[in-house]
Amino acid sequence: MAGQAVVPILVAAREKTLDLVAYNNPTGDLLDETPVTVPAQAGEKVPAAA
Repeated sequence: MAGQAVVPILVAAREKTLDLVAYNNPTGDLLDETPVTVPAQAGEKVPAAA
């Protein structure tokens, strides 16, 4: 079971999508944080902001 929790963290860290502020603040409330914008990967089309 622990492996099922660790693998997504490792993948997110490798893909540079891991929110280190939230990860390093385990007692914080993640719902109070402002959403983090993940940069688009090369070749991916991004819709225009409204």
